[in-house]
Amino acid sequence: MSFYKIKYILLSLIILSTISACSFNPMYGDNSNSKYVMDNIYIDEPVDRNHQIVRNELIKYFGNVENKNNPLQLIFETSINKKSLLLDSSGEAKRMQIEFEVNYSIFKVGEYKELAYSNTVNVFNTYTLSISEYNNSRAEIKTYDLIAKEIGSIIVNQISMNYLQLMD
Repeated sequence: MSFYKIKYILLSLIILSTISACSFNPMYGDNSNSKYVMDNIYIDEPVDRNHQIVRNELIKYFGNVENKNNPLQLIFETSINKKSLLLDSSGEAKRMQIEFEVNYSIFKVGEYKELAYSNTVNVFNTYTLSISEYNNSRAEIKTYDLIAKEIGSIIVNQISMNYLQLMD
């Protein structure tokens, strides 16, 4: 093959790949269809403190979650399990583990609710106990906040990867 033929082939491949790439949409971010889906999800009002902290994190990612007329509705339940870790010789724990489970479902709202997507998220984290009750309560609150941030991120990623199920 001559140099000009190779040059022509490479130039053609570059032009074709550039033209074909113009039709792709990003899966994540502000320009993706998943962002459109998240802007149209209503999240139920909180029922307790654990529900509230997860809902607050989801609000950071979603658009107008307060509009009850949105075509999609996210409903979720939380459950928490605490475990004592690293028991010393007297039987007192040195660390605590918090396991947070969220079961969520997204419904298409019309004349009736149609289940469009559901999943479960499990996240756990630990914190060190001290002799101060104040320090222990602050560590527990901080751990709840860290867990809620991770849960929010995971739910948003799962919705982004499965947004085609939520599109009309």
